[in-house]
Amino acid sequence: MAQPLRKLEPDTRSYAERIRELVEQDHVGAARKLVAEALENGEHGEELLQWQRVLAPARFLGFSDELDPDRTPELNWVTAHRGEYRGQWVAVAEDRLVAHSEDIQEVYSAAKAVKLNRRPLLLYIE
Repeated sequence: MAQPLRKLEPDTRSYAERIRELVEQDHVGAARKLVAEALENGEHGEELLQWQRVLAPARFLGFSDELDPDRTPELNWVTAHRGEYRGQWVAVAEDRLVAHSEDIQEVYSAAKAVKLNRRPLLLYIE
């Protein structure tokens, strides 16, 4: 005989907790949808807004005259210093840190203000 369907209990965890769990399970698309749902429902906590920034689709920041530059120096720098800058955006040019912050706009503005031989690599260090 068939079992009656069990009614699912509502999830009582915060949106931020549920989003973190989805991201940890590599369900980024679902996490983005949950962020959108939370914002539609009027949630605006600082952690939720941070998830919105982190999960936002990549933005195109401009063109470069350099065609396929060798990013080995930048990647070596990131490998050597990633522990110092976890949870931050960094701009690295060759083997030098140009700017860092939790706010990508601050890093982008600071990197634009510095005269460099090549376009810096911008990335978020988890």
